[in-house]
Amino acid sequence: MRLVSKSAAAARRPDGAAKSRREQLLDQAARELNSKGISMTSLTDVADKLGFSRASLYYYVEDREDLMFQVYLRSAEIMARRLGEAAHSGGGALRVVGDFISRTLDPAEPELAALSEIGLLDQAARETVLGIFEAVVARLASLLETGAKAGDIRFCDYEIVARTIISIIHSIPLNSPLALALRVTRGEIIAAAKDILANGFDSDRTREVNPPPIDFAPLLTQPGGLFDRGAQFDAKREKILAAASQLFNRRGVDTTSLDDIASAVGATKRTLYHYVGDKQTILSACYARTDRIFSFIREQAEAQGGSALETLIAVLRANAISHQRDDIEPLRSSTGYDSLSEAEKVLATERGRVLVQAYRALCREAHIERSMRDVNRDCLLLFMRGAGSWLAKGLVRADDQRKAKIAAEIADLLRLGLNPL
Repeated sequence: MRLVSKSAAAARRPDGAAKSRREQLLDQAARELNSKGISMTSLTDVADKLGFSRASLYYYVEDREDLMFQVYLRSAEIMARRLGEAAHSGGGALRVVGDFISRTLDPAEPELAALSEIGLLDQAARETVLGIFEAVVARLASLLETGAKAGDIRFCDYEIVARTIISIIHSIPLNSPLALALRVTRGEIIAAAKDILANGFDSDRTREVNPPPIDFAPLLTQPGGLFDRGAQFDAKREKILAAASQLFNRRGVDTTSLDDIASAVGATKRTLYHYVGDKQTILSACYARTDRIFSFIREQAEAQGGSALETLIAVLRANAISHQRDDIEPLRSSTGYDSLSEAEKVLATERGRVLVQAYRALCREAHIERSMRDVNRDCLLLFMRGAGSWLAKGLVRADDQRKAKIAAEIADLLRLGLNPL
């Protein structure tokens, strides 16, 4: 990709009409990327929805990769601008965070693309976008640290909390189908995000909640002995699915080839066909595996016999840990959904519905036992899904101790909020 291209040159032109049409294009493309991913986003479809001709479309972008670069770059720049505006609006750190949330999630403003497939950009383009994005993370973390020193917010790991706040913001447009199913409006989401990120959902923020960590060992298939061919087969199949899930999370489904998956596990395409099947079969198996992982986590958390609050925290932490482990990493929510067959979409939707209902029941139980204060629990479900989604992008690598710290900070942000304790 040429970073100084005809599309970039067009973006710098002072002509107001040209700028307006370019913004229309990038707004629509951001919505398409969030809902479908780059592989399922057709330039023709984008042009048709806007009433653009093919010729006029290529006046602004060179190809789909250039479109993705421009959308991601613009989203990072908008987020940086919104944070700057919030910081200059005055008030303490908590007010700045609330204003930042309001500005970025305002339905009247352009939809931000979530950078879900940034790994597909070439190195120069990726570094350009990530340079702006990481500057936003650093500035928000600095604002949080300053706020903690001034007594406006509680002490925490400012970088993790900054990434989690941004992750929640990015996840809202991605989870629009769930928001629609839960019947929550964007206004309710903004109000709930500001409330929960300020005050948490725990009815007693002074209590200590530290459930035992979930042991993932029973979830992993062991290779077995030399003559245990069944266990060896299952272990190799699991290794393939774990690698495929990670690649699908980073690069999308259609842009990940069987050769990519085979290379990741040091095998051949013939090996993939032997242990799983073609790419469509692998994707379907990854969806089933993801459901198995999250069901296992919930069941193990409930088996600990703690309160509903303790179970919820155990689930939140374990979900965050799962996205950081190469041998477990599940598919990120909605990854490759449009690549599934119609029958598989129905199955995936039903699995998701069952999981959401289980979490919903857990939150209701916590409210009944009075360990959860009166918050918008449906919006909380959205934030629970989005808080750790940044981990699936592979932008941060950590040792086991740091992984546990990240998981605890994500859970604490939702449970405690940012107000001083």
